[in-house]
Amino acid sequence: MKKAIISFLVVCLLFSTMSLFVFASPDETTDIEYFNDGSYSIITLETISMTKGTVSKSKSYKYYNSNSILQWKATLTASFSYNGSTASCTSASASYTIYKDSWSNTLSTASKSGATATGNFTFKHYVLGICTKTVNKTLTLTCDKNGNVT
Repeated sequence: MKKAIISFLVVCLLFSTMSLFVFASPDETTDIEYFNDGSYSIITLETISMTKGTVSKSKSYKYYNSNSILQWKATLTASFSYNGSTASCTSASASYTIYKDSWSNTLSTASKSGATATGNFTFKHYVLGICTKTVNKTLTLTCDKNGNVT
């Protein structure tokens, strides 16, 4: 009887611990994009802040080479206001980080229109002073009337 009670308590403890981890996860979504040359990108959408009627999010694009080494990251950050019938983008900014010196950024701009923020980026890879690869990336964040940002 004692073993059954102890087993039951252990199972209950495990389930309660597992539910804590599920509910403690951050408000973040991630996608992976693969390329023919073996390189890939990880795209992450993350909530920065959220209050009634306003939300701020960032979308990051991390580019890895075929050896899984992070090369650079582009980030679009935007704030939105919404009221249940309309939404609008109130601010947008673009930033980037270079992790490998063989890459450089030649374009990093952000714009907003209506309920959409757009970031445009261009990264170039150089070997011995010669550009061997150019990556153009556009990131967008769009807010609906209920504050849902994609």
